[in-house]
Amino acid sequence: MSQAALPPLREELRLLPAAPNPDGSPAWMVQDPVNNRFFRIGWIDFELLLRWAHGTPRTIVEEVNAETTLHVDEQEVQDLVRFLDHHCLLQPRSEQAVELLRQRAAALKPGAWQWLLHHYLFIRIPLVRPQLWLAQLASALDWLFSAKAAVAVTLLSVLGIFLAARQWETFASTFLDHLTWSGIVGYAMALSCAKILHEMGHALMATRLGVRVAHMGVALVVMFPMLYTDTSESWKLKNPRQRLAIASAGIVTELALAGLATLAWSLSPDGAFRSAMFFLATTSWVLTLAINASPFMRFDGYFILTDILDLPNLHERAGALARVWLRRVLLGFDEPWPERLPGRRNGWLIAFALFTWAYRLVVFLGIALLVYHFFIKLLGIFLLVVELVWFIARPVWSEIGVWAKRREEIKPSRKKIAWLLLGFLGLALLLPWQTHVQGAGWVHPERQYPVYSPLSGRLVALPSPGKVAQGQELFVVESPDLRLAADRASGLAQARARELVGLAGLPEGEQRRTSIQSQRDQFLAEAQLYEQEQSRMKLTAPFGGVLYDLDPQLAPGVWVNPRQLLATVVDPAHWVVDAYIAEADIARVRPGDKARVQAGPHSVSFLSGHVTEVDTARTTALPHSILDAQSGGPILTLSAANKSERHAENAPRDAIYRVRIALDQPVASNQMQVGEVVISAQARAWLPSALKRIASVLLRESGF
Repeated sequence: MSQAALPPLREELRLLPAAPNPDGSPAWMVQDPVNNRFFRIGWIDFELLLRWAHGTPRTIVEEVNAETTLHVDEQEVQDLVRFLDHHCLLQPRSEQAVELLRQRAAALKPGAWQWLLHHYLFIRIPLVRPQLWLAQLASALDWLFSAKAAVAVTLLSVLGIFLAARQWETFASTFLDHLTWSGIVGYAMALSCAKILHEMGHALMATRLGVRVAHMGVALVVMFPMLYTDTSESWKLKNPRQRLAIASAGIVTELALAGLATLAWSLSPDGAFRSAMFFLATTSWVLTLAINASPFMRFDGYFILTDILDLPNLHERAGALARVWLRRVLLGFDEPWPERLPGRRNGWLIAFALFTWAYRLVVFLGIALLVYHFFIKLLGIFLLVVELVWFIARPVWSEIGVWAKRREEIKPSRKKIAWLLLGFLGLALLLPWQTHVQGAGWVHPERQYPVYSPLSGRLVALPSPGKVAQGQELFVVESPDLRLAADRASGLAQARARELVGLAGLPEGEQRRTSIQSQRDQFLAEAQLYEQEQSRMKLTAPFGGVLYDLDPQLAPGVWVNPRQLLATVVDPAHWVVDAYIAEADIARVRPGDKARVQAGPHSVSFLSGHVTEVDTARTTALPHSILDAQSGGPILTLSAANKSERHAENAPRDAIYRVRIALDQPVASNQMQVGEVVISAQARAWLPSALKRIASVLLRESGF
């Protein structure tokens, strides 16, 4: 029985050697220059392609089995035919084949909306074709790629880190001081410089290893400009270490720049040069460690990991494995694995894919919010929806569509488990089971009286620390100015009184009596006023309690002023907590609700109490610095850069409301402290409250 001849391969395809597979077997690359795609094949596929023009599948199988140590069958030839046909690597031999290619091309051709979305999300703009001057520059900078230069840069960078660590507080405060508009301009300039050197690192390393750099330019990722270097031909390198060198050259360049800039900042005096070095150091460290080194996006870290593992298309292969794993575990599909890697690599790739999905979800949500806030409101809402639909909803809906098409394959036991899980999820979303409201709290006595002198004066008497009774005299302060003024007024009043006595019998005495008597009354009133002011200088306890915080520098004869705290009277029998609750939860709190307070971060005991007051207006200023995050407290406050004239000194950043809680028992330590408050408030279902918050945000943002 005769067999049909194999369809011919496209003439422009190229077969190039590649690095061996992880098991040591040889590998090759099939390059499609028209579509700029390449495909990795193994030894069996290579031997079959070498004999492709020899006729039928049977002929090729017989030749391979006779001339090599391999043992193949005709099924492997048919599998290779399907692979080549699927990727359009065969010549069309009939009108039907040509028409099929046209249909595939039309299907791959994006529509107007898809083209617009793709080019809004990612646009490449080539600027230069640098191959000629890159070769000259690589030759001139050959010394930079020597072992001596690497050792020198490493030692200098370590020295810079060591010196910066010794003045870390100055380094950190410099970062906060530069969070201004002028500082943002400086960071932008440093970022541009760092990225140019980053891309030059890739380009020079590729040129040294004989890889052509087709072009360099700017890529707009969600309208944000980023430089890029086209080193796509690095796959031609057989040695994975050489590909790794090209992929890591940008990060190595930025790390070297960061280390040298840190050293220059540590050794430079204050001025413009030191500020420039600070900008270079911080942007290089942050971009390298936080962004470029991440393997979860298609940045340098991803290509470095791909070359280390020698696993091309790492994201796609890991994603395919993770999707099959989900279908097998959740739905019970008996689906074959896309590939089986040696050892535990399949499990590691599945975990890598799941973490990548979670990481990208956070990143894409952040990008969506970023584009919403950076553009005008109407355009921002449209771009926000595009980000959420294209990056998040579309892949999820695509996978759910696969599940729906294959729903008949789902095992009955998995369907029961799925319905039970959906039922529990519905109950968790709709039933009001969330009863607790949490917030930071300030534990302090209900009654505490700071003792200040009303006027400047000299101490005459002062108490000892300890218990005091209500009305007990604490401090006696004497004001010489008041005493002098009182004595003067009394003396003048007495003089006017003697003058009144001398008017008796004088012809004009009765006419002057009224004026002099009025002056005497005025001086008497002034003397009485001064005496009353002097009596205020005798400071007494407004209630019974304990005297704390007595200034040890006080003694009889020492002068004090009205802004100087002399001591504090505290009633240790009654303690309260001022809890600060978020705006979203304050409506659930009512007077009488039970509360628990964990006083101190390391405390294992709780204080119990009940709510007595709930403020109806938001807190505009914290009552004590112990609550301020800038002083080590739990509540974030506005920084100086974000604070306007209408804000208080320690204004909270978020909308919070004060809730007063009366404790059932005194605090054993008798000290003010910060604690975590848990209030047993009105129960709330998660889904209705979430929908309510979403609706409020939509209403708030709907005004154009």
